[in-house]
Amino acid sequence: MQAGLKAALLCLLAVFSLFATSFAQGRLGLVGTDNDDVMRLVQIKDLMAGQGWFDLTQTRLGPDGGTLMHWSRLVDLPIVLLAHFFDLFLPSDTALVWAYSVWPPLCMLGVLAGVYTGAVRMAGRQAALFCLLLAAILMLGHYRFLPGAIDHHNMQLALMALAIGLLADPRRKAGRMAWAGLATAMSVAIGGEVYVFAGVICAFVALDWALTGQAVRGGAVGFGAGLVAGLEASFFATIAPADYTVVACDALSSVSLLAGMAGGLGLAAAALLVSGRGMLARFVALALVGCAAGTVLLLTGPQCLSNPLSELSPQVKHLWLDQVDEARPVLAPSSAFFQDVPFRLGIMVVALIVCGWRIWRGVHVRAHLLFLALIGAALALTFYQSRFYAFGHVFAILPLGLWIADLYRNGRADGEGSVAYLGALAISLPIVWGVPGLLLTQQNKGDISGGARAENTACLGDELYTQLNALPQGRILASADFGPILLLNTRDSVLYGNYHRNAAGIQQAITLILSHPGESEALLNAAGIDYVIACPSDPETRFMTQQDSDGLMARLNRAEVPPYLQAVPLPEPRSGAATLYTVHSNWTDNSVDDDIS
Repeated sequence: MQAGLKAALLCLLAVFSLFATSFAQGRLGLVGTDNDDVMRLVQIKDLMAGQGWFDLTQTRLGPDGGTLMHWSRLVDLPIVLLAHFFDLFLPSDTALVWAYSVWPPLCMLGVLAGVYTGAVRMAGRQAALFCLLLAAILMLGHYRFLPGAIDHHNMQLALMALAIGLLADPRRKAGRMAWAGLATAMSVAIGGEVYVFAGVICAFVALDWALTGQAVRGGAVGFGAGLVAGLEASFFATIAPADYTVVACDALSSVSLLAGMAGGLGLAAAALLVSGRGMLARFVALALVGCAAGTVLLLTGPQCLSNPLSELSPQVKHLWLDQVDEARPVLAPSSAFFQDVPFRLGIMVVALIVCGWRIWRGVHVRAHLLFLALIGAALALTFYQSRFYAFGHVFAILPLGLWIADLYRNGRADGEGSVAYLGALAISLPIVWGVPGLLLTQQNKGDISGGARAENTACLGDELYTQLNALPQGRILASADFGPILLLNTRDSVLYGNYHRNAAGIQQAITLILSHPGESEALLNAAGIDYVIACPSDPETRFMTQQDSDGLMARLNRAEVPPYLQAVPLPEPRSGAATLYTVHSNWTDNSVDDDIS
């Protein structure tokens, strides 16, 4: 069987495995388990219901006025287009289900395409099959590609994989380099998580040109042009004309557009003008390009040199951000520490060693330097926030897959039936690193993390949504993890969710949750809260209860219900379900509520 046909069959098998896994978990046709998947679906539904293309305000999230989200419409677009396609022969609701179920596996095909492209250019089709096999197995362990997982990370991972695969071409053809620049720009336009990786890629292309000169002139010009074209197209397609001058440090805005254009156009111009001159002249030109891009950044958005999250208050940072699993350092204590740390870091460390060894041996030095830089950046960022490990895993696929292919080929050439490649394959899989820790891990029910999803599911249910939809529309105070789910299933608004642009709502919610007797009622009324949802088994509620046992939620968990709150009976009540309270803003009494129990 030809290698191309084998690759196609392997890709189809990988997609089928994703759907089979989702079906086996009983989640096929459901939106992803991550709250960002749910919020993305809320945003898409609002768009399809008539919200403006340029309007990213989530009007039902946060205090009065809503929350202006920083998520890109570039992620909404393919899902909406798929929904319209399926709508041609399916009911509208079913068409949307098909759309958000199909899109994540399609993103995995983007990752596989990038891996295959790079591997073929570096080592041929047979070696590319090993890279595809490794990628398929590795991606099955990442829920980002399961049907329904429509958060933006899967699209970013696909674009990064495509960019790297195109950049790995030793010949640096202008066309492929232009597409690499375009993919890098689109990834940047989707979200700020990749700014560092995009910077590494741009610096690599620029230094490669400065060191090599005329031989890569076309490639440097192509990359610069592709980068600029991608940024411009994304900017004008997703930013309203009235916001062209608005500076946003956590999303595509004028500052990222102008700085990127200065760098991209500068690189293209330098490559056109001084490629045939000496190395010193090229480095001088490159330094001038860097100064130009840096100057543009300083003039248009100096505030973007700092971390947007540093603007959060110390209380919000401690009680909210530090408790969000993906925003915590990878070495932060957690119930699954001995499982998660090796799972997240193991193959990155192996890949770094493999890259260093192959550079030392002179094997595809240029490409492995790129892999080394990207994996090193991902590893460093994972120590800062654990969510970056997924990028490190994608960056590790090509060097590890090519290493496994070489071991297989060398073993066959020696005629000894070597199985060393099987050992290499094993230590290149995150699951192998995570299994020992899994055997040691015990659930710590005090943690706020993704492992608590089952408890959150027990808190919320159709009976709660039915009751809320039968009541007048209002604003709900509930745990942050409940926010997107309530937005999706009810007409109500919520005070807060796990989104840093909702900082005012987060601060207000924390103040309410921890409010003491005698002040809770006034704070609830000032925040415009109509309903309160309390669930003792919710991890966030337990955490807040530990912070202050006299807080509002802690008292509700002890069934100390003040008279301005009234429990609403739910149809078909069940064990472990949350309790819904209505707020009586017109209730008056001269006593304080700490005497009420």
